[in-house]
Amino acid sequence: MSNNPWWRRVFGEIETVGVAPVPEEQRRMNPWRLFIVWAMASASATTPLIASILYQIGLTNLIAAIVIAWLIGFIPAGLFSEMGREIPLTALIVARRPYGHFGAFLLSLLFTLVNAGWFGLNTAVGAQIMNGLAPVNTNFWIWIIGGIQILLVLFGMKWLEYFYRYTSLAFVVCYGALAAYLFLNYHLPYPHARGATNWGIALTTILSFSILAWTYKISTVSRFATPSSRTGRARDGAFFLAPSIGIMLAVLLMGIVGMYSKEGIGTWNVALLGPKIHGWGFVAAIGVALAIIHTNAMNLYPSTVDLLVALNTLRKPSLWEQPIATVLLGALAALLAVWGILDRVQGFLNGVGDVIFPFTFIMLADWLWVQKKRTPPEAFYRRPRAFLGWFFWPGIVSFLVGFGISVWGDRFLPGFFYDVLPLPVVGAVVAAILYLMLALPAQPSPAPEQVPAATREGR
Repeated sequence: MSNNPWWRRVFGEIETVGVAPVPEEQRRMNPWRLFIVWAMASASATTPLIASILYQIGLTNLIAAIVIAWLIGFIPAGLFSEMGREIPLTALIVARRPYGHFGAFLLSLLFTLVNAGWFGLNTAVGAQIMNGLAPVNTNFWIWIIGGIQILLVLFGMKWLEYFYRYTSLAFVVCYGALAAYLFLNYHLPYPHARGATNWGIALTTILSFSILAWTYKISTVSRFATPSSRTGRARDGAFFLAPSIGIMLAVLLMGIVGMYSKEGIGTWNVALLGPKIHGWGFVAAIGVALAIIHTNAMNLYPSTVDLLVALNTLRKPSLWEQPIATVLLGALAALLAVWGILDRVQGFLNGVGDVIFPFTFIMLADWLWVQKKRTPPEAFYRRPRAFLGWFFWPGIVSFLVGFGISVWGDRFLPGFFYDVLPLPVVGAVVAAILYLMLALPAQPSPAPEQVPAATREGR
């Protein structure tokens, strides 16, 4: 037996790797586990809401739109999965090349606020659902759900993956029971389309709700996966596809249930059937709780890592900054949810989502055709000597152009670009092409300064 007391072993499991490259011995996640992580993260208690938002297009068109959205997003998602396996760094560290250190710093702060904001909002929504199923007090449920999520994220990706894996069956059983009760006890006519389908809006909604909203976070998880240097081509394909299939399979199945729930009981939230199932109301409560925790943990974890990227831009990292940041961010977001402040900024959080598309596509263009996957991990930590070296203007200009098209493109582009195509993707593709035109002749030269302590091995 180990002579270490239990509390020392527990504290030894807290993740402190921060923004450093993930040590080789921690990179053990396989494709199946990667699939489970992203399927459970995508299967939010609010995922069936997509059926309510797109209820007018009908079930057939909803399924078609989800499949098309996967075809649009599986390559970017797969490339980010491979990026994390090839260099075990979080995306915002890699973003220092296409955007410069200062550009990545600003984006890190922005994504920290957005992810923490969604953590608070989802916790508040989940608490309301839980209080409807098990009435106590909404604020009580905010702190219970928030506290569990903070605790999980505190122990990092190793224990998050365990949690996703060993609770996935319980989640499937709970929502399966709710779906079975719905189909067995209600008249459910096939949800047909109610009018013409605007494919541009439908695809934008699904992509923003699912795969492209998650894509830049994928490398933050896949950096814990088995390196590409230790797998064969067949396994590489599985790693490439696992995140996107996990994300979109959850959207597809819960979207179908949400559509039929809307048709049968007038609401997308099938979990509200829980109290009606004699003796089985707790099934809904367990399913909803797991769905909230699964998704929200994948909001808080990247939020913490993004904040550490911003801090690393200004100062050297310390051993316990990751757990401290996790607790402070999670507690602050939960506190704002209790105060109701986050309800007033939901429009801001939705709007900021438009930055993710051009950000993602520019990063991929840089990774594939500018860096050509050759930048060693230590190069991302080298601080520029000159002030102008903190900016890489091709990335910043291209990002602003792509963002502008995503937000205002419907004012000057032909209708095809937003009635048929997803406008944010159009903006992102334009941003990536513009970036290549500007960046290839103006690639930044890595400063020959010594790599700071950020490349230390963490726990």
